[in-house]
Amino acid sequence: MHRVDVVKLDGKGRILVPIDIRRILGLRKGMYLLIVADSERGEIRLTPFLDSRAKLARITVGLKDIPGALARIAGILAEIGIDLLFSESRTIRRGEEAEWIAVADMTNCDLDPDSIKEKLLLDGGATSARIEVYR
Repeated sequence: MHRVDVVKLDGKGRILVPIDIRRILGLRKGMYLLIVADSERGEIRLTPFLDSRAKLARITVGLKDIPGALARIAGILAEIGIDLLFSESRTIRRGEEAEWIAVADMTNCDLDPDSIKEKLLLDGGATSARIEVYR
């Protein structure tokens, strides 16, 4: 089912999601939404996280731009119970450096962000790692 509406951006850059759309999608106060901005298409995509108990984080990893580097890091995250919800990677310098950004659910991971970062740097071969937990 589709619902189409037009809304206006306010002076602080906010939009009001109409009540009909909030009801259709089950949106409630305090829920997290993933926002993806596509600059090439001039579009914004919003995806709600329906599990309000999820421990969400943004993980940014620097890595070598070589085959298998990203798979190795993603495999480590899977092994420690981190569920990837969205990811995007880009080459910074072909054959040398790349960056990977992921939004993840860390609910089933027993490690703290510093331990995860250390594991990615030591075991995964990451050149840098940053983990920002959404509160």
